[in-house]
Amino acid sequence: MSITPCPTPLPSALREEEAVETQRNLFCLHYDGCLHQAVRRGWDGWSCRQCPLRNWRAGQPVAKDYAHARPGSPDGT
Repeated sequence: MSITPCPTPLPSALREEEAVETQRNLFCLHYDGCLHQAVRRGWDGWSCRQCPLRNWRAGQPVAKDYAHARPGSPDGT
């Protein structure tokens, strides 16, 4: 048995970053597909809140991913 993502339409677009983070799982492998589905269906906004994959995370960056990405100072230290 596989779980199918199911985005839910919202009455308006999400404008604030906090609202997006509350309503959607940005780190779901199905995010792009759900976004495409919402656009194709002409939804003003959409949510992952009713989706069985709501709390599933894949590819969420953590601090250690950036620990060595910081460039050195101009004087080489």
